[in-house]
Amino acid sequence: MTTGLVSNCWQKQLDSGADLLDLITQAVRTGCSCVELRQTCLGRFERDEPPVPDASALRELPEAFPDVVFNVAINVPFLQAENVETTPVFAAAVDAAQAVAGDHRPHLRLVDLTTSAEQLANGQMDEVSRNVVRLTKLMIERDGWLSIEHSLQPWQPFLGVFRDARRLLGERADNLRLCFDPVNLLFGDTDLDPGDVTRSLSAHEISMVHFKQRRNGEVLTRMDDGDVDWREQISLLKSAGYRGPYLFEIRSTDDVWTELATSGEYLQTCGFTAESC
Repeated sequence: MTTGLVSNCWQKQLDSGADLLDLITQAVRTGCSCVELRQTCLGRFERDEPPVPDASALRELPEAFPDVVFNVAINVPFLQAENVETTPVFAAAVDAAQAVAGDHRPHLRLVDLTTSAEQLANGQMDEVSRNVVRLTKLMIERDGWLSIEHSLQPWQPFLGVFRDARRLLGERADNLRLCFDPVNLLFGDTDLDPGDVTRSLSAHEISMVHFKQRRNGEVLTRMDDGDVDWREQISLLKSAGYRGPYLFEIRSTDDVWTELATSGEYLQTCGFTAESC
């Protein structure tokens, strides 16, 4: 199993003037083989306000790190029945995903931090599913694929949109997958059991798993015991046959490298064996 991280782990370093290329260099030295390039956490590799990924600048990354698998992650309201594909950030992100792909397929990940639970519940779910299909087909045109991440909304409506969109995609269903973050399940459904959700998913529905932990409602700066039972999660994902990447998304801290190393040690006690950042 491969490990990597999401670039928002480096928010403090980037805000202090660190260069993303230097941070990736250090991550690779510690074993990272995949990096998710999160909008607002790219430093000189994004432009404008609000920031959008800069495809022309990002072409430097696969040239500098040909063995690293990159994907791009942005925040857009894809759970609403509107033309997200016409927004500047989505168009820029598609170009950026292709720019950083190198010898791999372009991969774009979407999260929706805008659509409320009420909006999703009152929305036209068929139209939302068709919207996700349109976005996936735009990535298929680039020989790429799309991942969507559950965030603030209740899980069951989100899962319904995801599975309906895969049904509509037919034989191209696997071009749409989940970025699975068990901690995010608790933000929209306080009574939800993350273990039950993981049991309900098949390995081919998941593109990546985010390593994150929460305790008393706060996301931690390292992996540790908390609201999500990661021993159970790792065991369930192994049993399901999941062999994709695991990406750290710990809360940014000045001592990020120590926290990442400590997180890797903790996960070994949970039964996870892989090179860690």
